[in-house]
Amino acid sequence: MNGSLLLWLLLALAIFWGVGVHNRLMRIRARGLDAFGSVEKHMRQYGELVRGHLAASEEADPADGESTADYLPEDWVRLLAALDVLEQALKDARVIPLAVPALGRLATSFDKLQQAWEQLRSAPADLAGATVPEALQSQWDAVTLRVQTARGGMNQILVKYNEARVQFPARLVVDVMGFQVAGIL
Repeated sequence: MNGSLLLWLLLALAIFWGVGVHNRLMRIRARGLDAFGSVEKHMRQYGELVRGHLAASEEADPADGESTADYLPEDWVRLLAALDVLEQALKDARVIPLAVPALGRLATSFDKLQQAWEQLRSAPADLAGATVPEALQSQWDAVTLRVQTARGGMNQILVKYNEARVQFPARLVVDVMGFQVAGIL
């Protein structure tokens, strides 16, 4: 009788412990997903910013029916291509959120976007003026600050999640529960 009671108590303890581990990891993962949503929202502002600027400059300079896209400098074309790659990486990361490969591609595409921006920003001015208007530069810097802040917060949460996965009692069951390693952005 005492043996079966002890067995039931150990089984109940194991179940409650497993539920506690599951709930803790789900809470941390949910915070990571919320943080990813914030990063995604801020990263999408780059496209709105650049495309809005190009659309405004096209309206301001209707030269013989040509569009601005017909004669964009190479640096602007590179920036638009980097934006397209970033937007595709955001879509891919949304499909499999927090996955290591998806977040790795997103980080790489974000770095390439920043490099394309720096090349455009550092291009010498021509007769028409600076390559990038000062207002656009300040807006870009503001968005970059928000992205970096959100990215840092997300990375802290994901590091905490990955550490919680490998702590001793939890690491015995996390694979069975389906908790995969989260990537770092």
